[in-house]
Amino acid sequence: MKSKKALISLLATASLAALFSASSVTATAADNSNSTAIAKFDKVITIKNIPRLSKWGYIVTVNSDSQPISVGKDSYQKMLNDSEFKNKATISPKKVKNVKFKVVKIAYAKHHNGALMYLITSKDNKYSTWTTNPGMQYYAFKSKTLQGVVKPLNRISKRATYKWQKISKKARATRIRKNEYDFNLAVKAAKKLKGQQRKFVLASLKQAKKDGYITELTLPLAFNILLWGIDQ
Repeated sequence: MKSKKALISLLATASLAALFSASSVTATAADNSNSTAIAKFDKVITIKNIPRLSKWGYIVTVNSDSQPISVGKDSYQKMLNDSEFKNKATISPKKVKNVKFKVVKIAYAKHHNGALMYLITSKDNKYSTWTTNPGMQYYAFKSKTLQGVVKPLNRISKRATYKWQKISKKARATRIRKNEYDFNLAVKAAKKLKGQQRKFVLASLKQAKKDGYITELTLPLAFNILLWGIDQ
């Protein structure tokens, strides 16, 4: 399922290329604009702020699929405008699996094979990396309190299809009906959560529904942190 998730994520993010290319500008590392396109090896990388994810703060943890973690505040400053910066001082994601990160920026480049890259950093900027969403998850995704939300979402995600897959109208209708049932279970469980977690999960579910998670049989992963942990 993880490979399916990664491929569906890739297909979904590829459609966002126009969003990035439409606002690309060439800039130096000192540029403070919200959108920075860096010409490197004749390949353009577009880097943008991502407030819809950043606003949630430090709620992301990394897993074994993450890129190596750079160590040091200086590295973070360089990565702000360079998604391909390679720091000599890195550690395995396994060593910081309990550290919470914040999503700071997002990058797109054709030579990333259409995948979106996310810059994440710890509170003190000691640990940072550019990685794809399969390398991250919401920190409480596997917690006992969240399983009432997670289990229905996993069932919905298993019904997702590739764009080129053809299914009958009857089969699609059946999947959508089951998705609606499971989604309502997830919302019901989310309403039992408390505080900021309740706010985050309900907002994520609302966004997932808006992005076609139920009726389009897709995995709208690009801008939904909650769904990054699906079936990991």
